[in-house]
Amino acid sequence: MNTDMNAFDSNGWAVLELPFVQNKISEAKELFNQQFLPKFTDDAQLNRELIKRFADHPFVASIFCSEEFVEAISKVAGISTAVKCGPLVSHYTSNNMTGNGYGLPYHQDYPSMGSSHRSVICWVNLADSGPEAHGVEVLSGRHKEGLLKGEQTGSAYVLDASVFEEAEATVPVISAGSVLLMSSFLPHRTYVNADFSGWKLSLSQRFDDLDDREWGVRGFKNAYRTAVDRDLYIGSI
Repeated sequence: MNTDMNAFDSNGWAVLELPFVQNKISEAKELFNQQFLPKFTDDAQLNRELIKRFADHPFVASIFCSEEFVEAISKVAGISTAVKCGPLVSHYTSNNMTGNGYGLPYHQDYPSMGSSHRSVICWVNLADSGPEAHGVEVLSGRHKEGLLKGEQTGSAYVLDASVFEEAEATVPVISAGSVLLMSSFLPHRTYVNADFSGWKLSLSQRFDDLDDREWGVRGFKNAYRTAVDRDLYIGSI
């Protein structure tokens, strides 16, 4: 699709084909298959922790911090000075209990950020994604309406059914390593294909615009805080 700034502004999302990211994601997938997947067990929680540790791997994290990556997403989204908002997040979806991952209903990401109104989400999948597999379902153009009616839950700002009952949804076709760039106000949900026997592992990083004056007035705050479970070590002795 056309990935110029006007197309992104109109739809609230765009798929960016970036060869250097695709090459790196191919290497990341090999890393996952060799170093992480062999450690999976029947314990869904253990598997989820391994997936999080994969997102923490320096090689994986470096993909989203490279100068080429930041320059590409900034150009399309119209961001002047990109700064990360929160950690690199892993998303696992399957139709079984391997990772207990069934996805989120329709939601908006901005309430979980509370930062720049020009913020974006960069979503990258390790395998091809779309209607024939698991993926992401979006409501194109609805980001223009700002914060929609919903409820802040422990996992996301979940939208009221009235928002999407008559809405026309799209499941973008995204090849492995391509970047789904979304406005933080774009309504979206996990697309789960009940007939697909495989699983989806994707990674997302949120970015703010440091030159957003409105954000500056609010002191450049965001919703993320550093939390440390200081009882974890003591409890494991």
